[in-house]
Amino acid sequence: MSIELAEGRVLDFAIMPEPAGESVEVTLVEEIQGRPFESCPICGAPATDDEHMPPRSIGGKVMTRTCGPCNNRLGSHLEADLADWFDNVLTLPRFGSPGVPGDRRSGRILWRTTPAGEVVLLLDVQSHPAIIDMLNSGQVDLAGLLPDHNRYRLALLKHAYLAACMRFGVLDGEAADEVRHDLIAARDAASRQDVPHSRLALGLTVLRFHEPASPVTAPVVRAVAHETTGPCDGVLLAGRVFVSWSSRLTDDRRAATPRQLRATLHVGGHVDGTVSSVDRRESR
Repeated sequence: MSIELAEGRVLDFAIMPEPAGESVEVTLVEEIQGRPFESCPICGAPATDDEHMPPRSIGGKVMTRTCGPCNNRLGSHLEADLADWFDNVLTLPRFGSPGVPGDRRSGRILWRTTPAGEVVLLLDVQSHPAIIDMLNSGQVDLAGLLPDHNRYRLALLKHAYLAACMRFGVLDGEAADEVRHDLIAARDAASRQDVPHSRLALGLTVLRFHEPASPVTAPVVRAVAHETTGPCDGVLLAGRVFVSWSSRLTDDRRAATPRQLRATLHVGGHVDGTVSSVDRRESR
């Protein structure tokens, strides 16, 4: 997104790579075509529901079918975290400031950065007047939750598995059984917070590209990531996220604990501006 400020300067901002992020080459192999199933590839029940590949929230389209619970309940447990991770969202944010008594909660915040390293926060809903006062005070303490690592990786495991089933047919063997076990356990959890830890999901190779791989028009593409340890087969989802078809199994549960962000932001004075352009990938 770009905002033209009153003094004529244009402020460009986007999701920027992390400072420690590595550059990995990905070779596109083939587009994976949609494939309906009579039985759900995850649990074997009748396949009754259209399934978006990847989730519609990150640019997917209907490509296969699963049963109602594996589509709706499993999706509701996992895919909000995937969308928040994909869009760099901070949830349940709380603002505080020395000059304003009490904390104030806000809607979801999209965290963006300019090429110069300036932080830009985009709020989903209109801000509470007290938050504006906090921002005008010049210093804000911000706390919130980052997307759940275990849940968004389980969502990616689901869609990488379904992509493999669309390409090769419903998979057999111990590895496929373990994938299905973890997905069904996530589906049948009492709530999102009760979704079990998945060593398979946490051991996936996941790469998020901050510019779309070109030329990509299909939502699911078979691909190979050329890591320093060797080639890694998998799928590219929505032209932006690579997910491996293999897992470096891990029992490190620290990666599955809720992650919190706490930061003190120093805010400049108020400026007026007009949105001059919005990239379509930022406008879902």
